[in-house]
Amino acid sequence: MESSIIDNPAPTILIVDDQIDNIQVLAIALEMQGYSITYALSGIETFQRLNAIKPDIILLDLFMPGMDGLQVCEQLKADANYQDIPILFLTASHDEDHIINAFEKGAADYVTKPFRTIELFARVKTHIQLRRQALEIDRNRNKLETIVNHIQDGILLVDRNGVIKFANSTSAQMFDKTLSSLVGSQIGIPIVDRRITQINIIKPNGELGQAEITVAQTEWDDEPASIICLRDVSDLDLRRSHGISNHRDTENTEE
Repeated sequence: MESSIIDNPAPTILIVDDQIDNIQVLAIALEMQGYSITYALSGIETFQRLNAIKPDIILLDLFMPGMDGLQVCEQLKADANYQDIPILFLTASHDEDHIINAFEKGAADYVTKPFRTIELFARVKTHIQLRRQALEIDRNRNKLETIVNHIQDGILLVDRNGVIKFANSTSAQMFDKTLSSLVGSQIGIPIVDRRITQINIIKPNGELGQAEITVAQTEWDDEPASIICLRDVSDLDLRRSHGISNHRDTENTEE
């Protein structure tokens, strides 16, 4: 017996096949590797199972009566709740058109019947690991966005063409725009690396204010980009002007 190829907690595999014998063979082999197994005997039953559990991967028979594997795959990939689940097709067909259709519908991979257990285990393990890594990246991205969106300074990431690729909520407020309308638009302000400039902004109370801009260079999708920090200095400028005014008043009084 081969040693377990997965780590705890045990990933869940949904096997979809209209032949119960095929399911039993797969289930026994995969359970011995430490996986948790559930199954469906049809396309319709697949969606019923998914209402109760979200598997880490789906092993899907390509040819089934009624709703076939391609139709099931297409519907799953069109649903935001399930489109991140990798689908590995099981097929006895060696027809290239069938395989191409499977990938076009969103399949992650396929295994031909009769399958070799070593190959099946390797493909299943790989796609589960890739999905878990992608989910972890998404979680970390969400955490980072939460932190960035709570920063009082505006943060923009601008590509070499001046298109805003990322913006936090503070910067959207400063430009008096929604995040969705700000991202993808042209920056529209001068970008001077490592120099501090000022622009007019809209303050939370609707008043016009001033923001200092600092720029640093980075990369985005392997292309040069700029990180822009916008700091509201309206109150600072106001205090400075009041300080100058008070100083002048004092001088006039002494005279």
